Amino acid sequence: MSLKRNAKKNHLESEYKQYRKQADRARKRGHRQKAARYYRECVAVLEELAALETNNKLKKKRLELAENLASGAKQLEDGTPMSESTDSSINDSGDSQNDNSPADSRDDDKDDDKELDPSAFLKDPPDLTFADVGGMTDLKEKLKDQVIDPLARPDLYQEYDLGVVDGVLLYGPPGTGKTYITKALAGELGYNFIEAQASDITSSLVGEAADNMSDLFTVARDNQPCLLFLDEIDAIAAEREGGSNKTMSESQMISQFLTEMSDVKGEDVVVVGATNLPDEIDGAAWRRFSERIEVPPPDPPARAAILRIHLRNRPVLTEKIDWENIKSQTEGYSASDLEIIASKAARRALKEARTDDSIVPISQEHIESAIRDTESSLKAWD
Repeated sequence: MSLKRNAKKNHLESEYKQYRKQADRARKRGHRQKAARYYRECVAVLEELAALETNNKLKKKRLELAENLASGAKQLEDGTPMSESTDSSINDSGDSQNDNSPADSRDDDKDDDKELDPSAFLKDPPDLTFADVGGMTDLKEKLKDQVIDPLARPDLYQEYDLGVVDGVLLYGPPGTGKTYITKALAGELGYNFIEAQASDITSSLVGEAADNMSDLFTVARDNQPCLLFLDEIDAIAAEREGGSNKTMSESQMISQFLTEMSDVKGEDVVVVGATNLPDEIDGAAWRRFSERIEVPPPDPPARAAILRIHLRNRPVLTEKIDWENIKSQTEGYSASDLEIIASKAARRALKEARTDDSIVPISQEHIESAIRDTESSLKAWD
């Protein structure tokens, strides 16, 4: 077999393994239409493999398996019980078409060792609401109008042919509070909460990243109502132009994400993605988010409100703070910068308290000194 044909065969065998795993999993969980789609993909791959096969016995074996899977897919699509013969032949086949695969079987062991436990990411509704979010008035109003109210009154919105929002993309510079506001949104809704970053999902192993993605969405669906938060969505669904530079694992992960975003429609699941790099997101993935909302750096009132939030459980004489002066001095600072400033101001007051052996309230000087000692993280961003 030529190197070119062998490489194509290896690629197709990897694709079959991935599609078959997804199909069997969906069927086991009772997702008939989803299972049927993946079995159809298996059939197409097997037929391509058969066309490349020089061993007539193996070629016949692949085509027989393709025929069995096609029959099973049709029965799943029609909603009819799978015949005993079809069910038996599919179950018995397993990954038998890969018996002569050049792929190293040790990859399965790696998958088992590194398999994501998606249930570990599931949390109860956060004990956090918009009242705990300093500033961000416009953003909170948008989320109320475009996410919370449609979910609370779906029949009213349906009268105007406006559906419930399934996907929200928050974009803006780092440190502007995208994660915090998302947790507050889940708290406002009273939704279970799943938070995952790109590093939790991605993998160099073929098929594993797509499996991780599928598993996260499955946990979200199984624990409705649920808000699934995908941070660094640009690393999960990166622009596919020049896709030849992408690994098979990355391509499968993006495809799986697009499939899951389509399948989640109509479920009581809200998917929120966050990114600092909106231009890096794949166009198809971008369109899956029906609401795209910019999260800008905090304006002056928001900066004061954020500092007040981070100082409220600390000894501070709030009425003696010149907040107008503080607003001016924190121009260009992000929400995370302001949290650091509050902590530094508290440490300065604590240092004096240790010396005096008594409580020393956080003062204007403590805050101003902390501001001078903290460089805006947005400077590098600009």
